Amino acid sequence: MDALLAPVEDLMRTVAQDEIMSRFGLLKRHEINSKSHARDLVTTADLESEHRLAQGLSALLDDSTVVGEEDCFRNREILDRLTKPQPVWVVDPLDGTHNFSQGKPCFAVICALVVGGETQMGWILDPVSGVCATVLRGGGVRINGQRRVIDAPPQINQMTGSVGDGQRKRLQMTPPTKDFHRPQHLVRYHCCGREYIDMMVGKIHFVLYGGNLMPWDHCAGTLMVAEAGGYARMRDDKSPYDPTDKSTGRQLLLAPNEQTFETLDKILFSG
Repeated sequence: MDALLAPVEDLMRTVAQDEIMSRFGLLKRHEINSKSHARDLVTTADLESEHRLAQGLSALLDDSTVVGEEDCFRNREILDRLTKPQPVWVVDPLDGTHNFSQGKPCFAVICALVVGGETQMGWILDPVSGVCATVLRGGGVRINGQRRVIDAPPQINQMTGSVGDGQRKRLQMTPPTKDFHRPQHLVRYHCCGREYIDMMVGKIHFVLYGGNLMPWDHCAGTLMVAEAGGYARMRDDKSPYDPTDKSTGRQLLLAPNEQTFETLDKILFSG
């Protein structure tokens, strides 16, 4: 299966250059449309990227199917493919579409290969920098060919974390005490792919996600965290992320290790 790592990365790089970077900063108004709400956007770059990726990925693996974000918006039943035995390519053709549409260089292309409901491989490409993270179950994580292992400062207050606006405001309003050492640096990229990459390289040390935890956002990244020695689990029962789980309202917490996970859980949700 590791023979797929290079061809998929090459395909992603080609599509990103042709369909995404060629349009970056040049989108016309009619090429940007809303989906479920005003900030949930789709652009011509998303649609063309998904079309090209779906064609290319299907050709790389016989009997495989594709679950793409944009196709699923039109037909949610496509998600049922993840429960079938045949291999499924899970694709986010342009993660961070709102950033992209605003000319902000913070977006990514994400791909994962799921077999029998379990993620086996993943790729996250930053088209701007050219950085690509790849993961193979049991084979670790590599960024541009170099093996990565998650490391983090020993103290919570030295860590940088990504949390939602509500959590950030609550933490900033809570004064630190002898028993409460809040993280000092809190961010939100509005691009899961870039946050997962930065967790691999040590720029971000923990991340909290909630709401609709869609497979195209989290299949590749959660496997990367696990394979790099980190701890990516659901808050309610500490179970691994399940791409077939359609429930809403759950929360996913990524941390360097289980002990930090538990400490962060108390800090983020105390009171």
